[in-house]
Amino acid sequence: LLNTAGGATWVSLHHGGGVGMGYSQHAGVVIVADGTEEADKRLSRVLWNDPGTGVMRHADAGYDIAKNCAREQGLDLPMLDTK
Repeated sequence: LLNTAGGATWVSLHHGGGVGMGYSQHAGVVIVADGTEEADKRLSRVLWNDPGTGVMRHADAGYDIAKNCAREQGLDLPMLDTK
């Protein structure tokens, strides 16, 4: 639901996804891009947060490629040693 907090127009939650009912939850996101400054801000937040969540999950799992990506993109993750 991070996309909701980021300003998504709507977020749909569903389960299954080919792996069996109840075994996997997924979210779909829609952001209205109507040319306004507010929409631009919402797009920026959601399109930063959504992939950032995937990077965060993989970095937390210990994948070096995700840790490096987080550092390169300036994604502030507490589990990374940034010193």
